[in-house]
Amino acid sequence: MNKKTSIFRIIIGLFICLFFLFFLIVHFHAVKNSTQEKLTVAVVKDSTENKKILTFNKKIGVAIGKKLKKKVILKTVTATTAMQNKQKYSVIIGLHKKSMNKQEIKHSLVYLYVPNELVSLKDKGLSNLSATTKKISIVKNIDYPQSLALSGIKLHFERESSAADAINSVMTKRTRAAIVSALDYTALTSKNIDYLENLKTNQATPPVSSQAYYLYINKDASTKKAFTSFQGSQELARLSFNILGQDYTKQ
Repeated sequence: MNKKTSIFRIIIGLFICLFFLFFLIVHFHAVKNSTQEKLTVAVVKDSTENKKILTFNKKIGVAIGKKLKKKVILKTVTATTAMQNKQKYSVIIGLHKKSMNKQEIKHSLVYLYVPNELVSLKDKGLSNLSATTKKISIVKNIDYPQSLALSGIKLHFERESSAADAINSVMTKRTRAAIVSALDYTALTSKNIDYLENLKTNQATPPVSSQAYYLYINKDASTKKAFTSFQGSQELARLSFNILGQDYTKQ
């Protein structure tokens, strides 16, 4: 046997060993994944909402699974579908209060407060909400601000399908002002110079409260513990800052 033949056989042997090692690794991970306990998470998707919210909520689901050392199965659904099939999910992320009944709210935690902006034309600012009888547009996914409900103020609201529609209603003077999320207002004004030149945000009395987002936990103490640990360690706050640009995890 010459030297070249010996080297060739050694190389072939190494290649076969590497192939079997690769096969064993893949097989190990496949077996591990098939036997690993699963965490089914529903993430609420709303077409009228800022897309960053959906990204943020998905990251929360993955983080909870990591804390529990479970494989996360993410399901993107509407709020109605999520609550109708709530027994299928360990966690539902991204709910508004109006989507739940009192019992469901008991099993939920508020984890995000997205500020709302009261927007009007620069030459027609609005500050005293209790005195206005004009129409105010509000995006349909925003709950009636709690601050206004507690004050007993009943505004003449017109629901709009998107923040862009709400802002345009102000620009065309169809409504006196608009209530939109701070995320949407920032995104819209960054792309449209007319908005920057003609619109302003108002410090209203009473102030317009933030939109609260809820996380529903399906009666599982370990899941709740994993989330509160994630929340208490400031990881949730950092995630909010990285994705949403600010820490909106506290009111």
